[in-house]
Amino acid sequence: MIRLFIYSILALVVGGAIALLLSSDPGYVLVNFRGTTVEATLATLLVSVILLVVLAWLLLFMLRVLNPLNWFSLGWLRRAPAQGTGEGVQLLLLGRWQEAYKLLVENAERLEIPELNYLLAAVAAYQRGDSTAWHWCLDQAERTAPGKDLGIKSFRAWLEARAGQPEQALPLLLTVQRLAPASPFVLAQIKDIYVAQGRWDELAGLMHDLEKHQVVDAAEMQTLSARAHARHLELASHTGADSLRNAWHALPKALKHDERLVGLYARKLLEFGQDTEAGNLLTAHLKKDWSDELVSMLGFVHVRNPQDALATMEAWQKQHPDNAALLLTLGRLSLRNQLWGKAREYFEHGLHVARAPEHVAQLNAELARLYEQLGEHESSMDCYRKALGLLKHPLPDVPLPAKH
Repeated sequence: MIRLFIYSILALVVGGAIALLLSSDPGYVLVNFRGTTVEATLATLLVSVILLVVLAWLLLFMLRVLNPLNWFSLGWLRRAPAQGTGEGVQLLLLGRWQEAYKLLVENAERLEIPELNYLLAAVAAYQRGDSTAWHWCLDQAERTAPGKDLGIKSFRAWLEARAGQPEQALPLLLTVQRLAPASPFVLAQIKDIYVAQGRWDELAGLMHDLEKHQVVDAAEMQTLSARAHARHLELASHTGADSLRNAWHALPKALKHDERLVGLYARKLLEFGQDTEAGNLLTAHLKKDWSDELVSMLGFVHVRNPQDALATMEAWQKQHPDNAALLLTLGRLSLRNQLWGKAREYFEHGLHVARAPEHVAQLNAELARLYEQLGEHESSMDCYRKALGLLKHPLPDVPLPAKH
């Protein structure tokens, strides 16, 4: 605006000076070319030249905007839109979304590859939260890149997912995957949506492609595979113990040593009353790989020979002398063997070394009911109170009746 104002002032000054000069002597111009004579005053000639220059400039401007038949694809004429695009990219990288969007869109159709500008403008529009604008930019990018829009569809899906619309993104991604299977970025997006929505069955069907195209590393592949097969075990357990066993035997060999899957399968076996099978599974795993969670689970197994089970656990105590989970299980196995004093010792020892709130709560609860049966009511009530205080959701502070 300042520049336009200055130019206007200069034009008025120059025009006024010329008008003042020509008012006293308008001048005279005679042009003779091949028998044709043109006569005019100097003022008329100057005005005509100015008008011709203005008309030529307007014509050039319109041609550059409309660009019919790509007349303006020459390098010297492309310099301006290319420069505008460069400035737009710089503004985008600086986070000046509105300015970047304006420059990128204005220069898009003046370039040979307009879809790139539209894609960058879509990013700017997305960053400033203008859903209508970035959808329009992607539509324009697809329009200007007919037959080459799979990448644009993938980018659209990525923005849809980031905008909290995975139900819009997933169909696009599945379409692109079908037409271009070797697309790691597309597979990664599908994987993320399946994980977020807990669609483990569909994810299991995607595992081969994820591994083939190296979308995830070995550690993540192990985790995803375990979660997918855990879901399969859960579903199989709904139809009975035999279906559960079949699902377990169908697991890849490596996953049969996964702590989470072993624990899940053991819990399901216990629900079906298959204590011996669950105990054997847990014991076999613990001999190779120690797990506090799995050793705690052994305390819930109704074993046929509690004496042998207790002896096995006591042998493990030599390697894990102050393990609270093992001491808790040892105390429970001692109860199954009706060894009240030994159970009390294990529980009390466990309380001295336990750090996890869950272990402290369970040890207090076990001691509370053991003290109660032994007639130590005051100690029992004290342990009960400690166990209640460690509940995940403690009891609220409410009025209670007075003691009698």
